[in-house]
Amino acid sequence: MYGDRGVGKTSLAKTTCKLLLHEILKGGLFVEKRCDSQDSFASIVQAALIEAKVDISTREKTLTHNEGGDAQLSVGIAKASLSSKSEHKTTANHLTNTNSPSWVAEKLKDCKGIFLIDEVDAIPSLEDKKKIAELIKLLSDFDSEFKLVVVGIATTGSELTAGHPSVERCLKEVQLKRMSDDGIKKIILNGMKQIDLIIGDEIADKIVDISAGFPHFTHLVCLKCAEIALVKKIRHINFEILKQALVESVKDSEGVLKHAYDSTIRLLSKPQDYKILLLAAAYCKIPEFRSSELKDKLVESYSINIDSQVISRRLASLVKIKNGSAIISRSARGCFRFIDPRMPSFIKMSSGVEDI
Repeated sequence: MYGDRGVGKTSLAKTTCKLLLHEILKGGLFVEKRCDSQDSFASIVQAALIEAKVDISTREKTLTHNEGGDAQLSVGIAKASLSSKSEHKTTANHLTNTNSPSWVAEKLKDCKGIFLIDEVDAIPSLEDKKKIAELIKLLSDFDSEFKLVVVGIATTGSELTAGHPSVERCLKEVQLKRMSDDGIKKIILNGMKQIDLIIGDEIADKIVDISAGFPHFTHLVCLKCAEIALVKKIRHINFEILKQALVESVKDSEGVLKHAYDSTIRLLSKPQDYKILLLAAAYCKIPEFRSSELKDKLVESYSINIDSQVISRRLASLVKIKNGSAIISRSARGCFRFIDPRMPSFIKMSSGVEDI
């Protein structure tokens, strides 16, 4: 399962795994591993092997062999007994090879269950990703009831398996796209109904617009709206509550988005001008945008008329920001895009108070 960050891949994967265990496999192991930049194939499969009761400890056993014999020595009329003894040591290793897909597959093939490997995009080595693909193929060849669910940020499924050519027939690829506006609105209305709060269409549509298909932002803004309404003992979510909720949502947003946006704005000489420019870019309907599109959007939404060349220079300034703080990149000549696809939602949320 692959797609953009924040579209709900992990939540859907966990729900799917539970359904598969209950409805298809009728029970079995459930193993979950969330990968990070320090993981290798061996460290990833360790969790599954332990759950499957496979002994992966490394140990040595030393066997000692003694050999001896007696010999007679005659000296005149006296006899003496001489004893000779030799000792041999043999070391036997307990063989484990958690770095080998075939060894791991052999140990897991008779198990039943699901191994959820999340955030595979974080694995630094392409070789380790290929080994995960090999493990999938080997388990498939064994017709094993032990299944792997691989989840990560990617634009194609092959990115998560490092383009392994022979694994494709063993895979079912699922691209998880952003939610539709109708789907986001259902989350809002159903959630508010569950806690007996009322939200009008205009406010719900504003949250839908901010979310831009990312359910994370929907949950965050609605949670803050509900908290404020319940504290104030108000059943109707009004615009004043939404304003306060957006302020609190920005505070509780993921640190990487907040840091990147704040760092960018602090580095610019005219921060307010750039805030408006970024907000206009956030409202562009397609991932890529040009200076001419931003010019039209500024006129249409804010009645601000800026020369296209000025906009181009400001976009170039945003691209040149270093130290990992840049939030916009140049995707082609004259074309720009947000580096993190969630950034437009964060910008809308940050600027939403002024728009309401």
